[in-house]
Amino acid sequence: MKHQDFGQWLKAKLKLHNVEQQELARQICVAENTVTSWTTGAREPTIRNFIWICRYIAILENEEPALVVLEAADFF
Repeated sequence: MKHQDFGQWLKAKLKLHNVEQQELARQICVAENTVTSWTTGAREPTIRNFIWICRYIAILENEEPALVVLEAADFF
């Protein structure tokens, strides 16, 4: 599936790994509504949160964080 923006990419990654938005929020220390605003495209994460998101996704995928950053950056 081709993602058009970061929010769609993030939402697809969470769904793929059966991770609720609440769990991502807890893992990276942000409010759940903040994650919701990212997945709906209402807001984009700060660079700092972008890196934390990518690190978390990398753990889920057993992947190098830098590779996840490169993948996600295409949509950011």
